[in-house]
Amino acid sequence: MSKPITLGIQSPEGQKRVQVSGTAKIDELYKSVHKAFDLKSMEFSLFKDQRKSVEVANSKVKSVTSSGLKHGDRLFMFPKSKSDSVFKTPTEPAAVTASGSGAAAAPGGSAQNGTSSTSVSPAVPSNVKEDPIDIELQKLDGKIVRGKDPVHCKNCSSTSSCVHCIPLDPFDESYLKEKQIKFLSFHSYLRKISGGMSKGKFTPLKNLCMKVKPTSRCSYACTQGQGICSKCLPSAVTLGRQPWRHVDSIMFENAQIVDRFLQFWRESGAQRVGWLYGKYEHYTEVPLGIKAVVSAIYEPPQESSKDHINILPDPRADIVEEIANGLGLTKVGWIFTDLVPAANGQVKNYRGMDTHFLSAQEIINAANFQNMHPNPSKSTEEGYFGSKFVTVCVTGNKENEIHMEGYQVSNQSMALVRDNILVPTKDAPELAYVRESSEKNYVPDVFFMEKDKYGNEIKKIGRPLPVEYLLIDVPVSTPKEPQYTFPVPQERKQFPVENRLLESSIQDFNSFARYISQFRSAEFYDAVADFHVLVFLAALDIVPLRDFMGSLLESLKIGDREGAREWSYLDPWSNLQALVQASTMN
Repeated sequence: MSKPITLGIQSPEGQKRVQVSGTAKIDELYKSVHKAFDLKSMEFSLFKDQRKSVEVANSKVKSVTSSGLKHGDRLFMFPKSKSDSVFKTPTEPAAVTASGSGAAAAPGGSAQNGTSSTSVSPAVPSNVKEDPIDIELQKLDGKIVRGKDPVHCKNCSSTSSCVHCIPLDPFDESYLKEKQIKFLSFHSYLRKISGGMSKGKFTPLKNLCMKVKPTSRCSYACTQGQGICSKCLPSAVTLGRQPWRHVDSIMFENAQIVDRFLQFWRESGAQRVGWLYGKYEHYTEVPLGIKAVVSAIYEPPQESSKDHINILPDPRADIVEEIANGLGLTKVGWIFTDLVPAANGQVKNYRGMDTHFLSAQEIINAANFQNMHPNPSKSTEEGYFGSKFVTVCVTGNKENEIHMEGYQVSNQSMALVRDNILVPTKDAPELAYVRESSEKNYVPDVFFMEKDKYGNEIKKIGRPLPVEYLLIDVPVSTPKEPQYTFPVPQERKQFPVENRLLESSIQDFNSFARYISQFRSAEFYDAVADFHVLVFLAALDIVPLRDFMGSLLESLKIGDREGAREWSYLDPWSNLQALVQASTMN
């Protein structure tokens, strides 16, 4: 029997080596290739060169050596049909771990309990529904149009361009620097990594995972839970500045939205937190930018004091989401106050470069919320990447005035919090701490770069970790011309906001009766065009309205005053109106 020879097989899906005897028939070589690549059929051909000019045809008569093949040669394998691949797709059955059954994938992209069910990466889920704003921006060219230069563009016509007036890419560094744009928009970043000859093949979007993930290549002891091998250990992470942000601006439709939210602090002196409801829209100030437009603030049940807030479970959470969806709104972020009163109606300023912008605990909370609201994306295997969920902090600025600051945390920060690696320090809000490994939980090393006293960049482990490495700032504004999804009634008292334990803000049927009695029947639209009123009506037990509010929400969504008034003629509202009249008479 002749000595076996090793041949390299290059395929569109990678390279493998096969061993066959020199006297073996070519048919046996084809079977060895089929087994090595785990192909689903024999519909492929082998060639001696990549141009397919010299084929090694399948034969049960001709041997390997008689075909001119020798030890170390490389063959190129191609499917016979371009339309039908011989490779198994990731959705087909794949080898499972030694346990025989896989754990369900956790929201963070790693399998629960640190186990993985397959050896093949999952394909992008076919049911991923991206946000409408992402679909809209994907259709845009994104190029930055420049005008004709009167000096250099004299020979350019209306249909031609030169180097001085050719449109720029949305990620052009000189343009971003000129406009003082610190971060790329997410879609500009996608255009940047998917440009060039590779079209993003070598820089795909990938969610960071810092948990142990056993695979089919792990040792037997590893798959049995008796140890950890090098094949499933997560790599060490060096934190860096994220070059893009998912949201480029936060805009409140009008100042009254925040003013109504701050009324609780003005009356009680206690801090407050709320959920931001609105829409994501195209932000034209940044190439392919996205802005979160806030239409309303919902305040969940909470315990608060001058320096503490604790969000409680909300029994109305499903109702709030249902009302928001009916109005075409979504939860875009959260807002909290950190205000300390000073003399002359001013507030103290203690957040900034010298202290901190957000504390470690606030960053961990923001990362938790972003993990709970991932950004749908067809560019990753898991079907999501990062988050559009924003954080707004209301605090004092350098002029001791009430000021809003917007933030997001980086994708690296989301992964650190999701995998239970990051914790706050006890008495230094500007510092977080990376957990240490234990027998039950392996934690990879997390580094950050810092300059020493000589100006040299050195790598330090994140124990402790400055939180500025995890933050991305987002500008907050209100438009010059206020917008009103929910009109503010003039010369009328507004409906009390939910979950406020203040005598002036008790929300019950009597307060609703007093509120609605301020409006005539012709003003029904203005009376119910309030997010807090709609949530109260949907949760009302005395007259169940929740199942009948669909058409009302649709009318409010499109601004149809006549449609809203027609809804007020229906029996459910008539019954409620009768109870209101009886209540006010008493």
